[in-house]
Amino acid sequence: MEHILSFGLGIMLVSLTILAYMVVESNKKVSELESLERLIENLERLQENTNNDIYKELQKVDSKIDSRIDKLNDVILRELDETNRKVDFLKKSLGKDYF
Repeated sequence: MEHILSFGLGIMLVSLTILAYMVVESNKKVSELESLERLIENLERLQENTNNDIYKELQKVDSKIDSRIDKLNDVILRELDETNRKVDFLKKSLGKDYF
């Protein structure tokens, strides 16, 4: 009877030791996963901030391009008006024979 009781207590002791080890290892894994989750959240936040910065820079470039295109259109229109005035002057000066 004492042998059976000792054997049962030994099995319980080994089982409790294994269970405690498994709990400690599980806590370590949970802690690692939580830190990994925080790292992923930080990376997602960083990516979102980077995307926002890129979008803002693209908007600035787009605005500059629009402004330069508008200026170029103004120059082209002025030159076209000047060319039309010169052509009109030549038409009046040379007569209608050449045009």
